Amino acid sequence: MCGIFGYLGKRNSAQICIEGLKRLEYRGYDSAGIAGISAGQLVTCKEIGKVRVLEDAVTTQALSFDIAIAHTRWATHGKPSKENAHPHFDQNRAIAVVHNGIIENHAPLKAMLLKKGFTFQSDTDSEVVAQLISHFYEGDLLVAVQKSLSLMQGFWGLAIIHKDHPDQIIAAAKENPIAIALHPNRTEAYISSDANAFTSSDLDIVFLRSDEVALVSQEQVKIFDASAAPVSINLKKLGLEQHTISKNGFDHFMLKEIFEQPHTIQQAFHNRFIEDYGMAEFENLGLTPKDLLAVRRILILACGTSWHAGSIAASLFEDKARIPTQAEIASEFRYKNPIISEDTLVIAISQSGETLDTIAAVREVKSKGAKVLGICNARNSSLSREADYCIFLRAGPEISVCSTKAFTSQLTVLSLFALQMARLRHMSKEEGQLFLAELQALPPKIEKILAQKEEIERLADKYASFENFSFLGRHYMFTTGLEAALKLKEISYLNAIGYPAGEMKHGPIALVNPEMVIVGMCGNVRTYEKTLSNLMEMKARGAPILAFAPEGSPEISSIATDVIYLPPIIDELACILYSVAAQLFAYYIAKKRGTDIDQPRNLAKSVTVE
Repeated sequence: MCGIFGYLGKRNSAQICIEGLKRLEYRGYDSAGIAGISAGQLVTCKEIGKVRVLEDAVTTQALSFDIAIAHTRWATHGKPSKENAHPHFDQNRAIAVVHNGIIENHAPLKAMLLKKGFTFQSDTDSEVVAQLISHFYEGDLLVAVQKSLSLMQGFWGLAIIHKDHPDQIIAAAKENPIAIALHPNRTEAYISSDANAFTSSDLDIVFLRSDEVALVSQEQVKIFDASAAPVSINLKKLGLEQHTISKNGFDHFMLKEIFEQPHTIQQAFHNRFIEDYGMAEFENLGLTPKDLLAVRRILILACGTSWHAGSIAASLFEDKARIPTQAEIASEFRYKNPIISEDTLVIAISQSGETLDTIAAVREVKSKGAKVLGICNARNSSLSREADYCIFLRAGPEISVCSTKAFTSQLTVLSLFALQMARLRHMSKEEGQLFLAELQALPPKIEKILAQKEEIERLADKYASFENFSFLGRHYMFTTGLEAALKLKEISYLNAIGYPAGEMKHGPIALVNPEMVIVGMCGNVRTYEKTLSNLMEMKARGAPILAFAPEGSPEISSIATDVIYLPPIIDELACILYSVAAQLFAYYIAKKRGTDIDQPRNLAKSVTVE
C-alpha cells in the first residue's frame, strides 16, 4: 500500500522526492524515509509518522542529493518504527531499496542469507531485497537485481540505488504499478508508484508491465523482461491533470469533499444523457448498443466503499434493466473459479484505480475472455489502462482517506449506466425522463441536507459517547447502512455494523440494549412500513433510535428518539441522499471524539496489498 518516489537530476532531489511523497501519502502514512547519494556514500533519513515529519527532519539536516529514492509506508511486515521504515539497505550500506508490495518467500530467503553471514536490521520483508541484491552484486547493479528477482515470490514495485552508481536508478514491477518519466530535454528522470504524483504535464512517461525491470538515467530508460531481454519502449505524454490541493477554509478535507457533492454529482452526469429521449450515453465508451444488448449477465468487482456502490448498482440493474447481476468482493472473488460466459459484462469499480485485489480479479476474468468496464476516478491508473472500457467519475482528487464524493459519483455514474441498459431494453422514454429528472434533482436536494449541518452536528454530539451503533435498512437502504456504518467506524473508531433490518430477529437482536444506538435508514417507500416494525422491535429492547427518514414520514416521530428528515426521492436514488447525511453524522462524531479524520489510524486510501 506504500508510495514510492524517485528523482535523478540536477535539482535538489530531497525536496522533489518529499513533494512527490506528499502526493502519495494516500497510500500510507505509518512512516516515511528517503535515501540519496552524497560524496560517494548513501545518506538516509527515516521518521515514524507522516511525510511532514520527514520533511522537517530533512530540512533540519539540510539534506541535498542529485539522486534519491523516497517512500511513505503502510505497515505489512513489522510495526511502524525507524528501523522498519524504508528505504532499506544491505549490510554494507551500499544499496538502498524502497518497496511496495509483499515478498511472500522472504522467510526462506532471509534464512539463506543469514546462513551466508548477512545481518539484518529490521523485521520487514523488504530488507531481504536489499540483502539479496548485495549477495549477487559483482559490479553490475542491473544484473544483481535481475538475479534477485528470479528468486523472489510475491508482488512488488521497487526502486533501487547503489552508491557506486550515482547516475542510475533501477526500477522493477510485478503486479504493482511503477511509472517512469523523463524530462523532454532528457535532463531529469522520475519514478513513482502513481503517475499522478508527477507535477509536470509535458513529461514523457512509460509504465512498467509485470515482471519488467528498468535501468533509468537522466537521458533514457532501458526496459528488460523477466528473461533479461530488451523490451521496446513507447514513451507517451499523458497530459496529466494538475490540481491545487486546498481545504478552502474547511477544517478537514473530508468536510470539504462532503460539501463538494452537489458539484461532483452534477459533473458525473453532465453531458451524459439526452433528456428528450430519456436516455444516458457516455463519451468515448467504445461499447455499441449492439454490444450492450448482447449482455445477459453483469458481474461487479470491487472492494470496500466501491463494493457498496456495486451492490447498490446490482439491485439497480436488476430492477431497471432486468439483467441478472451479482456484486462480488474482489478479494474473495479472485480465489474462486468463476464461470464467465460470453454474454457477461464485468464492471470493476475502484476510486484510485490501483486497488490490488480488484486489479487481480480483473486480470483473472480477462484471462477467461471477459470484457471489463472500469469505473474509476483516476486517469492513467492501472484499472483505466487494463480495462477494455472506462467511465471516469470526474470527481476530482479525493484527499481524505474516507471516501465521500467518489462514492456518490460512483452511484451517479452507475445509475446512468443502468438507465442506458434499461432504455435499450424495455424501459419507456417517459420512464427514462422521469428517472433523469430525479437524478438532476440530486444537487439541490443535497444542498438542503448540507444546510442541516448544525442539526446533524447537534445529534452527533448527543450520540458521540456511545460505543456501539447498528445501521438497519431494507433493500437499497440495507447497503446504504453498510456504507454509513463503514464511514463511522473508519474515522471515529467506533463499533458500527450495517444489517438487514428484517434479519435482526434471527440472532443479532441479542446484542440490542440501551447502550447500542439503532440507526434506522428509512429512505425507501417500498420497505418503509416493514422498517418501522423492525425499529419498534429494537425500541422494545430499550435501544435509542436515530432515524434518517423522508420529510413528512408518518409515525416515525413516535418511534424514534431522534429523526433527521431528508428530502423525498425515488427509492433507487435515495442511497445518495442518505449517504451524504450519514457522512456528515460520522464526520461530526469523529470531530467530537478528536480523531484524525482525514488520515485515520491503520488505513490507506489505496489498498495495493492483499
